[in-house]
Amino acid sequence: MPELLSDQEAKAKTLRERLEQHRSQEGCMQCHQKIDPWGLPLEQFDAAGLFKQGDVDAASTLPDKTEIADARGLKHYLANDRIDQVAFSFLSHLASYAIGRSLTFNEIEYLKREGRRALAPEGYRMRDCVRFVIESPVFLEK
Repeated sequence: MPELLSDQEAKAKTLRERLEQHRSQEGCMQCHQKIDPWGLPLEQFDAAGLFKQGDVDAASTLPDKTEIADARGLKHYLANDRIDQVAFSFLSHLASYAIGRSLTFNEIEYLKREGRRALAPEGYRMRDCVRFVIESPVFLEK
């Protein structure tokens, strides 16, 4: 694994510059191309979740080439353009937790198909998602 920058070198560069330098190393490039676009918009927040003071370059190009300007753009993208995928991810994790094991292929397909049909029209409300999982065959056939 390539060495990271020293503390002194890191302080002299922005996060974006440090990531670009790290990402340019062959062993790091593959992972960082997938995770950096999602994390850069969140650079607007500090460790306590508060907005950072000053200028922060939170722009990013997501893996599907969608360009977003900041965390608000990421939120809009996930809540509108990718809501079905976000909801499925939530449903599958909730179901797996509820039954205490990994889901089978058929259970995953059921959640994709029936979850979208039952929950999308009402906007994937949290209580509807929980009810859907506990009333589903995935939970009942535990």
